Amino acid sequence: MKLLSSELKRSSTLNPSWLILPGLLLALSACKDAGSESHAPALRPALVATVRDADASSLSYVGEVRAAQRAELAFAVNGVLSRVVVDVGSPLRKGDLLAQLDPRPLQAQAKAAQADMLRAQAQSKEVQLRMERMRQAQAADAASHAEWSAVQAEWAAAQASLKAAQAQHEVASWSLKQTELRAPFDGVLATRNLEVGQAVAPGAPVLTVDGAGRELLLNVPQHLSFKVGQPVTLIQSQERHASRVLRLGERLQAGGLRALHLSAPATAAVGSTGSVQLAEPEAQPALQVPLRAVQAGNSADKAQVLRLAADGQHLEAVTVQLGRTHADWVEIKAGLKRGDRVVLAGAHQLQAGQSIKPVTQLGQGQAHPQTQPQEQAR
Repeated sequence: MKLLSSELKRSSTLNPSWLILPGLLLALSACKDAGSESHAPALRPALVATVRDADASSLSYVGEVRAAQRAELAFAVNGVLSRVVVDVGSPLRKGDLLAQLDPRPLQAQAKAAQADMLRAQAQSKEVQLRMERMRQAQAADAASHAEWSAVQAEWAAAQASLKAAQAQHEVASWSLKQTELRAPFDGVLATRNLEVGQAVAPGAPVLTVDGAGRELLLNVPQHLSFKVGQPVTLIQSQERHASRVLRLGERLQAGGLRALHLSAPATAAVGSTGSVQLAEPEAQPALQVPLRAVQAGNSADKAQVLRLAADGQHLEAVTVQLGRTHADWVEIKAGLKRGDRVVLAGAHQLQAGQSIKPVTQLGQGQAHPQTQPQEQAR
């Protein structure tokens, strides 16, 4: 027994390798586990895009805000401008004097017309007195029928001359009043196209007054159908404003465009311009996905897309109903909801149930939070 114990001690002292064997076995086991992890299938990256509102489509137009109550003022008579009382931006009240022509030529015409009218009135009274004396003479058989007829004709001519003189006087008085240009309603002077001493032709617009109300003037393609009174929604800077069609231009402009006048918020600044979008007043705005995300379906309005599941990795096939196409996007009438993410490229090489690593499309914002830890780990 003592001999066996001494042999064991001597063998352990001379050859310690048997003590290393358990450590080698553990190391080999660890290497095997590491190798199995390195051969685990990596998630395939796939480009995805987020479903967006159709309000962000290309149906955008540049509009100009104008006053709904607007008047372009012009003188009705010839003349030389003698003074301008207001300037652009001045607040106005109805009846305020804005500008005036030199009244002296028309004042002279009015005085001449008044003199002609007074002379015609005097002649008419004189003929009236003669006709009264002739009536008395005829009643006493002291005047012939021919004399009575002559005085009646003279009376008719005097009345015609008087009416003509009165009409001329009215025209001259009206023309004299037209030398003054007054505000037709409360508002603001918008434009001024004349200076003192300038000769003015009748009918030429010289001043513009903006009154109450605001409207938006757009030029839209003629194939878009609008009706007066139709409600629409204006979208500008992510803000939505209820609006309606006020009127449509009757004539087509260059490029097949038609003027469309819409109601605008009362706070809109007259003369301001901006890019606006039109949207139908729907309960829920239409949705859109890129055309590249759509796979052919059984019919023209049916298709399929691969949607990212709630876990942010697995794919699921969704049948969608297609609508109108806008550039590189297509409307989705049914099958998706706002915020869903769909595979944009390489969908034909993927299938439902497969796990992917989503990569956000450029222009769609930053990568999804679920992909950031993996990118940081790399």
